[in-house]
Amino acid sequence: MGMRRLILIGIALIFLMTHLCAQDYRVEIGGSLFLPSEKAFRDIYGKGMIIGLDIGRKIRENLEIHVEVSYFSKIGELTFTRERTRVRILPIGTHLRYIFSKKIVHLYAGAGLTYTLFDEKNLLGRVRENKIGYRIKIGGFKRIKGFKKILKQFIIDVHMNYQYCKMKPAEIQFNAGGLDLGISFGFEF
Repeated sequence: MGMRRLILIGIALIFLMTHLCAQDYRVEIGGSLFLPSEKAFRDIYGKGMIIGLDIGRKIRENLEIHVEVSYFSKIGELTFTRERTRVRILPIGTHLRYIFSKKIVHLYAGAGLTYTLFDEKNLLGRVRENKIGYRIKIGGFKRIKGFKKILKQFIIDVHMNYQYCKMKPAEIQFNAGGLDLGISFGFEF
């Protein structure tokens, strides 16, 4: 319960620091194909889907701040014992995004920090670890006019993330991140 409060307080502070104004927000929900960077991780779990929520706010003409939460869960098989194992990875992060092209498709690049919660459970035991890492994100989005009285614009966003978070939960050091390719849909208001 303490971690949830900390996350909510952090999100609230970020938005308060950017002078709350409801006309410059963006909320996106999406999915990505996750390609873990560690071979040992891929051997056990393979690739999989990540779901996520991204809340952003414009802070300058071409600069936005974003808070992003993603979730990955997969069941795999241990390499030697063939025991069933389950992993959950929850990266929570904030990053700055610079929009450098405002044509038909708005191109952007961003980077920031993540706090990653890692949890793996099988018959041999359970390992958990939480670490700070970083994320780099590039992509493009298209605005589609929305309902003027309710929503400013509808958003379709295609992106590529690379996340790095070095962990050592059980005497084995590895990167809990990797590459993910995704699409999200959202609204500006």
